Amino acid sequence: MNLEDKSVNHNLQKYIKENIEPHYEKFYAHGKDHINRVVEQSFLIAQNFDVDFNMVYTAACYHDIGLLIGRSNHAKNSGKYLYNDKNLLSFFDEEQMLMLKKAVEDHSGSRKIPPRNIYGKIVSDADRDTSLEVLAIRQLPTSFKNYPELNTFEEHFERCYYYMKSRANTDKGFNLWCENEQMREALNQFAVDFFNKEYARECYLKAYQYYENNRLIKKIKNSPYE
Repeated sequence: MNLEDKSVNHNLQKYIKENIEPHYEKFYAHGKDHINRVVEQSFLIAQNFDVDFNMVYTAACYHDIGLLIGRSNHAKNSGKYLYNDKNLLSFFDEEQMLMLKKAVEDHSGSRKIPPRNIYGKIVSDADRDTSLEVLAIRQLPTSFKNYPELNTFEEHFERCYYYMKSRANTDKGFNLWCENEQMREALNQFAVDFFNKEYARECYLKAYQYYENNRLIKKIKNSPYE
């Protein structure tokens, strides 16, 4: 599903591709591959709702931009960054900008109460990794960067696993706000894979060895970004 299919404004695309997407090249866990997945999954979810696809696209592209400042409060900082980007006023009015700000602020997957608008619900659901292999590749750099006191694979794995487990519902499932059929099916399979802890360990070990063999762990720890 591409942007042209959803009539996303060409000039908006150009602005974001030239001025926002390059920032994500600095990140390991939240790079351009992640943003592209969130955009794609946002469109998948949004097709069942009466929404503005320019807003869907923009929320997806800005949702992690606050990581330029740091991980702490990154969702709030992402919303602030978007709202203060006056170039977006060429495409959205004040009401839409406020809706986008709230959507980006509310995107966290660990959130226990619903996002304040449909765009927040869409980007929050789209931000969920539905592949354990992808999650492992993305989650480990965050662990390397923010928990430098951890030195072994087992330490990083147990921390990552405990964190993700804390985001699960009591029935060992993971919440969705929009209940898209394809996303639900993928997330259910993800839950099966995740709660098979030995399989999860294998996925994380493979990802860990990738970072270790390519001598990236120290580089990630010393980077200002994760």
